[in-house]
Amino acid sequence: MQKLTPNEQRHAASLAEIKASPYLETDCGDTDQLGQSPAELLPLHRHNEDWADVEFDQRMLDCALRFTGLGAQWEISEEEEDLPEIYGDFNLLHLHDVLKQPAGPAPLPGATSFQQQFLSELRIFDHTPRSGAGKLTYIRMQPRVTPLEIWYSAVADIGSDPYPPGYLKMDITYCEYLNALLLTKGTYGWQYLYTDISLRGRAFHETVTYVQGMLEVFPEIFPQHDYTPLRDRLEARL
Repeated sequence: MQKLTPNEQRHAASLAEIKASPYLETDCGDTDQLGQSPAELLPLHRHNEDWADVEFDQRMLDCALRFTGLGAQWEISEEEEDLPEIYGDFNLLHLHDVLKQPAGPAPLPGATSFQQQFLSELRIFDHTPRSGAGKLTYIRMQPRVTPLEIWYSAVADIGSDPYPPGYLKMDITYCEYLNALLLTKGTYGWQYLYTDISLRGRAFHETVTYVQGMLEVFPEIFPQHDYTPLRDRLEARL
């Protein structure tokens, strides 16, 4: 069996925490299978001729995971009647599978040329296949931009010009996203904590409820983690 990197060890431990928690009902993937080393995927233009000037920086190569089945869907157990009702789902794609995706989301009718180009650069690396919740996180394969941008999509009317509706840029790098998952375990809507958006509107009531529930419950069931930074981020958006 191949030796896990320190970051892979952290994510394997995090998945084990989800599986082992008596407070959660879970449907988990595994960390049994490893794919290619990220460095073996270079140069990127082998996968798409438009990516000759797209770069995976060294930090991204160092933190990327080789797991091909890392993910979990979970919810608070029905037996825990005193705990808030919260849900989570994530599924991290190996970078090989990210690069092998076809063109990004199809543009809506009337999309500008900028919007069409923007959508063509997006590739999913985290999604919610077990729950079908439709929450998607993308790497933007944009030339001459380092580190690469991370974008999130879940609600159709979020976002602003000149970008198409439904997409929010996250204030986070790929590596920071992976680190945040160690804390959030994929709680629905955690990505909004890393965007420049207010969560006061009615459209985000359910999201805020889930994130508040996470910040109430997780310090108790995962006491080895510090949730203060996430609590501060939520307060800044309310």
